[in-house]
Amino acid sequence: MRVNKRERTLLLVLVLAILAYSFYSFVYIRNIENIAMKEAELIQKKEQADLLLRSLEDEKDYNFELQALNFEVSNMSNSFFSEINQENVIVFLSKYFNQFSIDVESISFTDVSINAVVHNPSVAVDTSYPLKDLRDHYLSQTPTPPTATESLNTSAVQAESIAVMFDFTADYYDMLDFIEFMQTYRINFVIPNISINSNSIDTTVDGNTQMIFYAIPKIHEDKNPDWIWTDLIAYGSSNPFYFDNVNLDQYWTVRYDLSMILSPMELDIPSVNLGRYADDLYQSYVYADSNILENVEISIKEEDGQFFMKYSTKLGTYPSNYSQWVPFKPANDFISMVVQSMPRQSSEDQGGINLTVNNDTNLLFYINVYDEDFSRPRLNLETTNNVIVQKN
Repeated sequence: MRVNKRERTLLLVLVLAILAYSFYSFVYIRNIENIAMKEAELIQKKEQADLLLRSLEDEKDYNFELQALNFEVSNMSNSFFSEINQENVIVFLSKYFNQFSIDVESISFTDVSINAVVHNPSVAVDTSYPLKDLRDHYLSQTPTPPTATESLNTSAVQAESIAVMFDFTADYYDMLDFIEFMQTYRINFVIPNISINSNSIDTTVDGNTQMIFYAIPKIHEDKNPDWIWTDLIAYGSSNPFYFDNVNLDQYWTVRYDLSMILSPMELDIPSVNLGRYADDLYQSYVYADSNILENVEISIKEEDGQFFMKYSTKLGTYPSNYSQWVPFKPANDFISMVVQSMPRQSSEDQGGINLTVNNDTNLLFYINVYDEDFSRPRLNLETTNNVIVQKN
């Protein structure tokens, strides 16, 4: 059978059509469907990846906020004893009675009790209180935490307390120094009443007073739980430095303008905590958290006899608008900052700060550093103009 040219052309067209249809039906359509499925899967995976990345960022932010909160909770309890007993109170008071030349003729104590920290000593409370229950649960000493009702069913903060009553004879000015020292001490004492009788011959006075000591359980373990009794922090260390060819006097103080804590990454608080001294609300605190030397800047200026400050870390500034300044009044005749550092425990601990101080005032900026690692210090001062660091 002979096939003419026209028929061959038609057959060729038919074969091409069949091949095209087969390719379209069995190859193209299936690939298009596979591509669509892969694109949908890619979009789904991308959404999952984005969600995971956001979760990681959120976890990082939450962990840092938790560390900052841990620091604030831990620091809030620093002004209270973790526990009190009559023996330690006797040792403590005996030391400062001798230091301020106060002759105590008689002294008496109440039993340690649980009281509401309000000016109402007649309030009676139970022998158990929510903060202790929470502490015990946090330390896995109790199987269940206190309920919300238990935690909120109290109108005031509750704490252990002991009251001390004593009769005294002392020089009037020594007694004033003793009272001022107790009122400015880093541990909170309450002197609810004092009675003083003067001596017409000289400045000697006699009288009686009452002091109340408070203690709350610490959720975080104290670095030096007995420092108050063993005087691990020695204020008034002699200053061997010189400034402008003048031998500097001792910079003894219990009041500072700024406070800083430098800690290793292993602790559950930020590695750098900087804020105004005695800021119980922590509104002025800024943080950094890493295992490297962080850059920290503190700027002080004086204009028309008024002083202003601002400071910054990698993660924050004070004030939040860093172009502004915050007025303050120096606590002493010099500007001061206390730094609580922590010695390094391993070669992997690389945390610390490079501190730049811009002190544009006519006052000395004095930095008192405690527990510094002398071989690998955590605080490295970048500027020394009108700045002195005392390491203890």
